[in-house]
Amino acid sequence: MNGRGYDLALCLIMTTTLGACAELKSSHTLGPPTQATPDQTAERERESQPPKAVQARSAESPHQACLVTFDDEAALGQIYGQARSTLALKTSRGSNGQLQICDSTKHSNCWTYRQHCSRSDINLDTIGSAHYHLSMETGIECYTLPDPGDGLGRGFGRLVEWKCTDVDWVKTPRVLTSHDQSQWVKVWASTTDTRLPMYFDLDSIQVLPDTSIQLWFRKRDGTWWFWPELQAGTTWTFREHVRDVSEVRIRGAKAGRTSSYVIGSVTIRD
Repeated sequence: MNGRGYDLALCLIMTTTLGACAELKSSHTLGPPTQATPDQTAERERESQPPKAVQARSAESPHQACLVTFDDEAALGQIYGQARSTLALKTSRGSNGQLQICDSTKHSNCWTYRQHCSRSDINLDTIGSAHYHLSMETGIECYTLPDPGDGLGRGFGRLVEWKCTDVDWVKTPRVLTSHDQSQWVKVWASTTDTRLPMYFDLDSIQVLPDTSIQLWFRKRDGTWWFWPELQAGTTWTFREHVRDVSEVRIRGAKAGRTSSYVIGSVTIRD
């Protein structure tokens, strides 16, 4: 079991005994974000160019909340290999309709984790990496399951009486785990029919122990804003701060360190 597995196993034990993971702190006072400098803005946009066009939301319809908890069966079923070894690979579909690993030279529609909500799709993609991890909440127990016959290889299972038993990968609760603190994850909303980016609100994000994150967002006027450190073990609520944005980006608060940050959930209002 690697460091992530130990952390998640510890979290499970704490949940059983103290309810620590299920009832994360939400009492931290969130101050206003800082506006990015021109140099910081240029750096964000070099890392990943913002879309040229973003669809506005209807002013007549109330915005609806969507909770992303990384256990949506439809979303997990649309990831190549169902993230059976925890790797959430950038995925697309071939001309035959089969899921394939994304090839930017061939595929125009790729995703990492995409969950359908009431009127949009919520996307969590990597920037500059081929994947992140969707770790199993109970941790990694064994890796000896045979290929189930789909040609996509083995995956993680669960030890029962010292035997590695099957788990249903699309029905196994997950959490988003980065490779390290430098990895960026981009959160954005898209229309379900045209896949065009659309503006949205970020209501909250659940940061699991033990690594804090930094969070950046791009407003409708093109300016970038950020919090340099949001502590772990907390569900952060943003209320009026992150409204009508085209994207949100997160990474570890101490970029360059090898520890991983872990996200339990994200709540979007589309």
